[in-house]
Amino acid sequence: MNTQTSAPGRAPVEPASSRVERRTPACSSSCSPSRCVPTALLAALVAASLIGCCTDPVTGDSYFCLYELSDQEEGELGRSFAPNFVAESGGDYPDPELHAYLSEIVVDRMARGSQRPDLPWRFRILNTSQINAFALPGGQVFVTRGLLARLDSEAQFAHLMGHEIGHVTHKHSSRGQGRALLYQLLLGGAMIYDSEVSESDFPIATAVLGLGGQLTLLKYSRDQELESDARGVDYALAAGYDPREGRKTFEMFLAVKQSAGRGESWIDGLLSTHPLDTTRIERIGDYIADEHPGLPTATLTVSTPRFDALMARVRRAQGAYDLYDRAAETIAAVQSGEAPESSLDEAEALLRDGASRLPDHAPFPLGLATLEIARRSPERALRHLDRAVSLDPDLYGARVLRGKVQLDRGRYEEAGIDLESAAALYPFGPQPPFYLAQLAEAQGDPAEAIRRYEQVLERAPEGTDLHTRASERISALRVPAAA
Repeated sequence: MNTQTSAPGRAPVEPASSRVERRTPACSSSCSPSRCVPTALLAALVAASLIGCCTDPVTGDSYFCLYELSDQEEGELGRSFAPNFVAESGGDYPDPELHAYLSEIVVDRMARGSQRPDLPWRFRILNTSQINAFALPGGQVFVTRGLLARLDSEAQFAHLMGHEIGHVTHKHSSRGQGRALLYQLLLGGAMIYDSEVSESDFPIATAVLGLGGQLTLLKYSRDQELESDARGVDYALAAGYDPREGRKTFEMFLAVKQSAGRGESWIDGLLSTHPLDTTRIERIGDYIADEHPGLPTATLTVSTPRFDALMARVRRAQGAYDLYDRAAETIAAVQSGEAPESSLDEAEALLRDGASRLPDHAPFPLGLATLEIARRSPERALRHLDRAVSLDPDLYGARVLRGKVQLDRGRYEEAGIDLESAAALYPFGPQPPFYLAQLAEAQGDPAEAIRRYEQVLERAPEGTDLHTRASERISALRVPAAA
């Protein structure tokens, strides 16, 4: 158990780990016999040698698990999934000063003082207007630009990050991964031994190494969310922050949820990873009153001038990205036939306005490139893509789109470089292997093309355009080989 010391000039705080209720460890099943008998049979067939007891590092509780990951294994698991979330979320937000300041709070002052200080903790800001924060196994902690722009104080940020750290210290994420793998094994056995069991019986039995599997890492039970709410209080307080500010975050979440209309994609991630209700807001206040009565308000930090200045900068940037988001919606509407092509002029004006405010942010030239693609002007698109890649070589969208344009223009060497980079940035993504398969076909390598198309089938959901086209190309390429 690690002792968290208070920051200089702040009142010492009792270590969070010493206040957590300790319950008697027990590995007992709560499922009914009618449901457990086939499950036990299948487990004996496919995973009996692996199932055992794991321990919650915070509470000391034991629970059934498929396999207890070591800290090293959990860290590797988180690192393997992290690039996919970054690629899907607009890359890293380009503000080194902001990142350094917030990372010091999250990693050095909070995570290192938790019950799992030796994990390979890492903090990242995702460059998306979606309102979300989440953590992966092994200490990968994320917050979005869209959420930062809506925070009022440093203590509010600390409680939010303490909540996410709590998911990691309690092993909530790795428990979800273990369940997904177990259900995957059980589903395989069920298909063989019990024709009455369908995939609907195992709602998270999706491909563990695909995007569906990633989502299981972020789905928590109500009890787990409440547990992490409490850890947010403990970890923020141990770092010298007023945890009462934490309620404001969930009140904001609830207000956003209640005001959001259908089709507002920026709220989707929040509702997937943070199921909300008023009880959670009330429980934070109850937990503080019960476990930390008489908080020394005068010695606890609510916010700091530096945090406030950095957040003001984020909010100004968010104003520019609001223009970007409006332009992106317009371009998508034109591409889907829901808006006339003349609407692209308005989208271009929005993007250029945003780019003038944030000239060093790569998403704006990427947006202009997408607009030129919609205008069927690939050479103009390439100029914008070159600018985007020069600003951020690790921006997945710029790499994959430039690779696709280069491929279409017959510039195979340049296309290969960009598409291989895109594949490394988005290891589970279906688009890079699809375009790499097309590149292999263009270069007369059907075996490599088939291999790449098979990767697409593993990653793209059945019924999607990419999955269908990849399947068709595999069939076409194998016919000459069979003949």
